[in-house]
Amino acid sequence: MSASTTTQPRASRPSTAAHRFAPAISSAGVVGAAVALGGCIASLQAGRTFERAVLDTGIFLAAILAAVPAAYVLRRRSSALPGTAGLAFLTACAISLLAIYFFWVSSYVFFPADILIWSEGDFLNDILKFSVGYPLYSPQVNNDSLNYVPGAQLLTYLLVWIAGKSASIPAYRIVQVGYAAIAAFIATLCCRRILRLAFPEMRMRDGWLWNTFWCAALLLIATNPITNRFAHNMHADALAEVANVTAFYLLLRYIETPSRGVLAAMVVMVPVGFFIRQNAVIWAVCYFGFLAMWGRSWKRLAVFTAATAALYGASVAVCYALWGEPFFYWVFSMLTKHALSPLRSFEHLLDAWAYFAALLLGGVAMLRGRNSDLLLGAWLASLLVLAAETYTTGIAWTLNHMGPGSLLAGVWCLAGLASVWDFATGSRTRGVQDWIRAGALTATVALVFSGWGVIRIPLRPISEDAYRYVRDIEKEFQGQPAGQILLDAGTWVYWKQRVIMGDRSPSIGERGYSGAGDFSGILSRIAAKRYSKILVRDYHEPDFAYEHYLWAKPSGIRQAMLDNYREVGRIRAAEGPAAVKNWAEDPYFFSEIAILEPKANSSAP
Repeated sequence: MSASTTTQPRASRPSTAAHRFAPAISSAGVVGAAVALGGCIASLQAGRTFERAVLDTGIFLAAILAAVPAAYVLRRRSSALPGTAGLAFLTACAISLLAIYFFWVSSYVFFPADILIWSEGDFLNDILKFSVGYPLYSPQVNNDSLNYVPGAQLLTYLLVWIAGKSASIPAYRIVQVGYAAIAAFIATLCCRRILRLAFPEMRMRDGWLWNTFWCAALLLIATNPITNRFAHNMHADALAEVANVTAFYLLLRYIETPSRGVLAAMVVMVPVGFFIRQNAVIWAVCYFGFLAMWGRSWKRLAVFTAATAALYGASVAVCYALWGEPFFYWVFSMLTKHALSPLRSFEHLLDAWAYFAALLLGGVAMLRGRNSDLLLGAWLASLLVLAAETYTTGIAWTLNHMGPGSLLAGVWCLAGLASVWDFATGSRTRGVQDWIRAGALTATVALVFSGWGVIRIPLRPISEDAYRYVRDIEKEFQGQPAGQILLDAGTWVYWKQRVIMGDRSPSIGERGYSGAGDFSGILSRIAAKRYSKILVRDYHEPDFAYEHYLWAKPSGIRQAMLDNYREVGRIRAAEGPAAVKNWAEDPYFFSEIAILEPKANSSAP
């Protein structure tokens, strides 16, 4: 069906400040409302048992879900439209789920130690390196670097330093959640621009409501636990979403207005994205392909190619001048050493099927409008990004590489939903059949939230015992130079004394699995009893991070510890809330810790 049969002709686009800033106002309102509701949930659950807390939260949110569309219908009475009532319900649903997310994630965000996932210690360690003037990349025998580019760490440090909170671990995580909110806002702008390109004659009914729904739903997608489970952690994931969705927005801008300024921004975006996460360089391929197929100017294609190559090359040259060969080793060579499993990539595709379905359905809806040939190029770019991210997840067991692509899929799906909503819900009439049809579609979209993984149980996932676990670790450092004690993961205990600690398990584990690591440095330091104390997790387990059972070649680190150190105590593993089966979503570093001290001599029992 053509767009003209489902939309009404639109008068000239209003140019008021309210119209221009409508997405920003809606986004701020969404975050503010969700945070306020999250606070209400926290107050409501205080002092209640787990089951009672969840039940009371459910009743509270159910009342909101019923009240929002009911208020609209009572206000409009006979002139109420089924589609608007359904959209109001979905908006309330998305904001309620976002409130649960903010309540849930606060337990992680305000946790005082950087041990929630493998990247947090190295993220904070890079910030510490920069603040004391230590090279971000050093020879691999030091084991104090990881194969991450520095953009996210440095920008996060800058923002937190400006706020005067550079010593606050929660502040670094708050910034990550802020990145996710910015990504959702830019994604909302993408939804608006796609609709304008595909259906320029469409007059958006309830435009402010769509802006609100888009922002809330896209923020849920930007933090979903299937493909964006680390968005709140000290990791590059959240900022990578900002970079990728910004790159996509620039492509849409170029489709609408192919100016030299936008083309220059696209050139700059390639190295900027790379310094946030290496795989963002795929936008160079996307831009090149679009300009070659739909750009209609070989001159511009040549200029883009030459300028991008020159700027990217210059950026890498500057990094080499700063850090030398170690930069190439950690950022480039390490990536080539990873064994990629196509079978695992396919498994991850099936795990994230809902986002591929969203991208396909959104494309079907949007490519029926105008500018379909140009929008096809943008859609293919989104598909390429998601497919490439899915393929690269074959090097690991988590799906977080797919986060930016899944957010782009959400953009296409939600824009497509808006393009068919009025027709599908029968918003021009108000008969019983129209209300039934609108209700059925509204319920279907609400159920999709589950497929996207954005529905969480409103319980705090971190227990009080986790804080005891952190205190027990800190006690082992009291009154001693931090530089003489090796903790396998976690940098917060070294922050006050400004110690750059190497020989960490994430760095060694990354290279041990690929079989490309040189561990002579740590082996010699253990043999020389360099450390007065070593704190290691899973010391007697097969998945010991310094010598994992899946490694093709043993590192020899466990045996070196056994030969030169004796176990003098243990720190009990942290226990989770009784009502939560797997209490922390990714409890990488909450297991039992063995406390090792040097033997009097190498032959001591």
